[in-house]
Parts: sequence; structure tokens; C-alpha cells
Amino acid sequence: MKMTMANTLRAALIAPVAACVLAIGTPSLALAADSPVSVTSPNDVRIGGGDLRARKTEDRVKHLHDLLKITSEQEAQWSGVAQVMLDNASVVDGAMKDRDQKAKSMNAVDDLLSYQAIVAAHAEGLKKLATAFAPLYSQMPELQQKNTDAVFGHRIEAAKRKSR
Repeated sequence: MKMTMANTLRAALIAPVAACVLAIGTPSLALAADSPVSVTSPNDVRIGGGDLRARKTEDRVKHLHDLLKITSEQEAQWSGVAQVMLDNASVVDGAMKDRDQKAKSMNAVDDLLSYQAIVAAHAEGLKKLATAFAPLYSQMPELQQKNTDAVFGHRIEAAKRKSR
């Protein structure tokens, strides 16, 4: 019985953390269902290491650039947003590597703390991303803002449909 409860707790913790980890660096909200960018599973990311994560983040940055219809006049602000996304991915990658290196020697508390470090890196990254993105968004024309709202809202709408 203890093993089942431990597995249940682990599954409950892994799912949201994995979603956060995969999302860091770009707003996952911005990836439409028909996106050509494939989202990797945590196992794929672990197998590929940091290089795969970096490539995926770069792909997501480019895809988001296209979805948001960033103009040449907005490129300077966009480059700041893109850099934050790349930096965030690097920080989370470091937290994941640290966890992987210590995985065999971790006890239950260490395990929880390693998840906490990953989630904290994600939360701090989102804070930085929102700060970098706000000036760009405020300078967008109304039509582009509506498009951006739709891109970011895509996942929210999908979640609403699933909960029905």
C-alpha cells in the first residue's frame, strides 16, 4: 500500500512539474494545437540533454515570433523577450541537470526539494518573461494585441473544454 501511495504522490507531482519544465522559455499558451513544433516528453528531453532543450526552445521562440506577427519595428523589443525565454530555459535546464545528477542519492525530502527548485526556476522565469513581454504588448496595434490574446488564450480555451 505504501508503494501505491508513493507512486500516486510522485505522479501528482511529476505532471505539473513536467508541464512547467516544458513550458519554460516560452509561454506554452502560445503554442497552438496545430503547431509544427513538437513538444517533447520529459523522457525525450532527458535523453537529448540540454542541446535538445535549447533547440526546442529556439524553435518555440521562432514559432511564437511568427504566431504573434512580430514586425520589423518590434524586433528590438522582441529580441529582449526571446533572450529572456532562452535564459529561462537554460536556468530550468540547470535545475533539471542538478536533479538528474543527484537522483540516485536523493531521499524523499530531497526529491521534493528538487521539484521545488525546478518549479521556482519556472516561476521566476515567468515573472521575467511577463516583465519583458509587457512593453512589447503595450506597443502592439489593437489587432495584433487581439491576435496575441488569442494565441495565449488558446490553451485556456482547450482546458475549459476538457473540464466540461
